[in-house]
Amino acid sequence: MFRLQVLLPKRYRKWVEDFIRYSSMEIAPATYINFILLLGVVLPISVTALVTFLGIFPFKFALLFIWLPTFIGFFITFHLILVFTADKRANFSEEILPDVLQLFSLNVRSGLTLERAILTSARPEFGPLEQELKRVANETLAGTSLGESLKGISKRIKSKLIDRTISLLVEGMEKGGNIADLLDNLAEHVRQAKILRREMKSYVVSYVIFIFIAVGIGAPLLYAISTFLVQTMIKFGSVDLPKAPTLQTGLPLIRFEKVDITPKFLRNYSILALLVSALFGSLLIGLISEGTERAGIKFIPILAMVSLGILFIARVAISSMFGAFVG
Repeated sequence: MFRLQVLLPKRYRKWVEDFIRYSSMEIAPATYINFILLLGVVLPISVTALVTFLGIFPFKFALLFIWLPTFIGFFITFHLILVFTADKRANFSEEILPDVLQLFSLNVRSGLTLERAILTSARPEFGPLEQELKRVANETLAGTSLGESLKGISKRIKSKLIDRTISLLVEGMEKGGNIADLLDNLAEHVRQAKILRREMKSYVVSYVIFIFIAVGIGAPLLYAISTFLVQTMIKFGSVDLPKAPTLQTGLPLIRFEKVDITPKFLRNYSILALLVSALFGSLLIGLISEGTERAGIKFIPILAMVSLGILFIARVAISSMFGAFVG
């Protein structure tokens, strides 16, 4: 078996191990890393070799513009799978957490022991929390303390809300409080926190719209106008114009000089700048709306396509409207 994972930093291997656990994937971290590295190297090399063999691109060009971007994209994609799977699992768990706490409380009030109440609360509709509740009940019956078993849920579901709720629950149990009342209060606080989060999202909608308009519409229009102006200045600079009249001070009223910036350079710069703006704009939208930059990753392709589409449409429209005036 290949042991390519040992070549990578320990901190990175720990990150992969944590997110595989958060995603509840039945695969060893070393196997996952080896799969990414092997397939991420072999697949781009195969594509590069095929392109070079067919004579479409020279080897150096294919290595730089095909193999490297393909490898980076493949590597990032498989890591995003882990992140999105873990986030989806955590979001679903947060949604049904109040119902789980409420059911747990009802079972405790009915006279069941805590272990039996937890096992009875494990319902199929609870998804990830069903598995976690069953694991807690089994570990408790095997001799592990209930507090330690409950804390293990935070190690398998990446959610600050669940982590905080379990900490308060364990702390209340250790101090001998009324478990049923504590569970009811926690369920109510979780519901209030979720309502507050939804209200905050509605308040920041205007900021999200502003960022989307600025990055997706405003910036492409400005770049399209800038490109057209540079083309216009280049055309005027290449024409032998009569000497401009001068004032008594000897300064010309109008003066045209050759522009060193080419339209091709400005077009490529505009595309690159819009892609970078779409990247950071999407991350900022995710941070404002969801509280984490990862939530904005899904907006990157949308914002990038919108901004580039408007750039090319605006360039064609401006050239059609004003191209006749500059020849």
